[in-house]
Amino acid sequence: MATADLRSAPDLVIVGVKRGGTTSLFRQLERHPSMVPLVPSARRLPLRENMKGVHWLDSDMDRSLRWYRSHFATSATKRWRVRHTGAAFTAEASPYYFFHPLAAQRAAALLPATRFVVVLRDPVERTISHWAEQTRNGAEMLSLRDALDAEDGRVGDDAGRLVAGTIGASHAHEQQTYAAQSMYARSLERWIDAVGSNRLQVVFSEDYYSDPNSVIDAILQAADLPAMPRGNDSERRNAAPRPAHTDERIEAELIERFRPDVRELTDRFGLVPPWARFAVDAR
Repeated sequence: MATADLRSAPDLVIVGVKRGGTTSLFRQLERHPSMVPLVPSARRLPLRENMKGVHWLDSDMDRSLRWYRSHFATSATKRWRVRHTGAAFTAEASPYYFFHPLAAQRAAALLPATRFVVVLRDPVERTISHWAEQTRNGAEMLSLRDALDAEDGRVGDDAGRLVAGTIGASHAHEQQTYAAQSMYARSLERWIDAVGSNRLQVVFSEDYYSDPNSVIDAILQAADLPAMPRGNDSERRNAAPRPAHTDERIEAELIERFRPDVRELTDRFGLVPPWARFAVDAR
């Protein structure tokens, strides 16, 4: 905090989606010789690995911009990195930003020079993975069917209360919106309206896992940064194994539920998701 005036906001922020591969993408970006880690780094504290996300635009929205900037490198550190690698950039990844109702608005107001990336995943797979993660962590005791049925009742009007400021955070809105966070069009519209399509880059999880270097290079090229040196290959991080048996009826219901939203990604935003189960609508 004392040196916040010597620090700038991040150059790049991965805003989501939760269970979309943001950890894998961030950790591969972190191997770029020009990326400066978040403060404090694992070199300074007994951490297993560097911090990934600050969560300022969602659960820490009561904090100041000065507090946020305190997590990033000083100008002197970035100049040193430029001298040794030819470039320097900072980044964070907080996957709830994409869905949070105020994150885009605050990003537009307070991060005018930052670029943003969102990683979209097949919504059926994202939904199941989100539930599997919460189950694995012991935070979700309901079956997938019961959790989906309970979702609206659990969340209630928490989105409206977050916008109104009557609550500062909502566990249900962040962690139990299994289907809602897979409805991408509304959140994408909010982010594009706030920061502009020129500063928000959309990539797909499936494209990243099938050819990570191409996706990483596209992100770096859009940010006017050097390509990733070859040999820094990706690895799947923070995976939540898919249940061995998922009720086919639930999957069929989710496909029909998400079909109009996927179609909207193409019709309104010109995106062509690589999701085979939606191929008729998306292509």
